[in-house]
Amino acid sequence: MRIEVTRSGGFAGLTVRASLDTAELEPEDAQELRTLVEHAGLDELSRRSPLRGTGADRFQYDLTVTEGERQRRVVAAEAAAPPELRALLERVLRSGSAG
Repeated sequence: MRIEVTRSGGFAGLTVRASLDTAELEPEDAQELRTLVEHAGLDELSRRSPLRGTGADRFQYDLTVTEGERQRRVVAAEAAAPPELRALLERVLRSGSAG
């Protein structure tokens, strides 16, 4: 599974990209990511995407999860991202490789 996150906007208007591939991780880290993806409810969120929020100088997140031929994409404003999605986004941004 490959997970890619792009965070854009914010006060400075910077764009940050990060990605993780479970095939390149230790088994426990790969399982943690699979669990975060499962709990984020991406199937439902992708049907509602983009998730819009309010507020100036907030971030927007673009998440793509690819598993084999299956790809799910969610675009969410910072204020509209549910806690489960934020946990996944933060994990990838914290530990992912810049790309």
